[in-house]
Amino acid sequence: MITKATDRFNRFEVKYLVGAAALPGLLAQLDLYTRRDPHMKDPQGYRVHSVYWDSPGFALFWEKVEGLEIRRKLRFRRYDDSPVVFAEIKQRVDRTLQKRRVRLPVDEAERILRGSGSLSLSEEQLADPVAQEVEGFARQYMLRPVVAVTYRRLALVGSETSELRITFDRRVQYSTTELTTRALVRGNYLLDPRMAIMEVKYNGRVPRWLSKLVSREGLQLRRLSKYCSAIDRVHFGGQVT
Repeated sequence: MITKATDRFNRFEVKYLVGAAALPGLLAQLDLYTRRDPHMKDPQGYRVHSVYWDSPGFALFWEKVEGLEIRRKLRFRRYDDSPVVFAEIKQRVDRTLQKRRVRLPVDEAERILRGSGSLSLSEEQLADPVAQEVEGFARQYMLRPVVAVTYRRLALVGSETSELRITFDRRVQYSTTELTTRALVRGNYLLDPRMAIMEVKYNGRVPRWLSKLVSREGLQLRRLSKYCSAIDRVHFGGQVT
């Protein structure tokens, strides 16, 4: 059953592509203003595994491609070998990202993923309003699991404020056949494994030191969705995103 714990996040997010060769120098500069995520036990980062859901006609994919100002997506997310899987709704309202999630035991998440493809929760679980939104969203769009994405994440938080978060995602792999709670071992690479996706997540304004660092390093903003890129490659020949 879903636990009563519910998490909500509201922030801005920007992304950059960084070559692996540039990472050591970039991390050395970031060390002056950030610290490693206290939840990150391995200095090389932790594994993130997500199973994304969409409608039979990929309605959520097309909402992203068409750039709708208000859009949502649903995913099941697991960190390393955690006994908990998060059922998350990630919503964008213009430039702001909102995330609402509820926690499921791994065996419950596995049962749902291996089931008929529908997401049905018990009355007890639906006492949580976020769980109600998750099930209602799934029913409205007839969502079912369509692609899994796994990568290793190195996470930093601001030394002065935990509202600033900088992550580097490497070895991003995907599969449309292995839709379970287990991380991918032999998935296809979404981008060159010598590249990393740098994400900056923040509330309010980006610190001046970070703006200067981005300018000094010549980092270019990239509009990149791991989910949409994977779906595009598998179903549309990589011609859409």
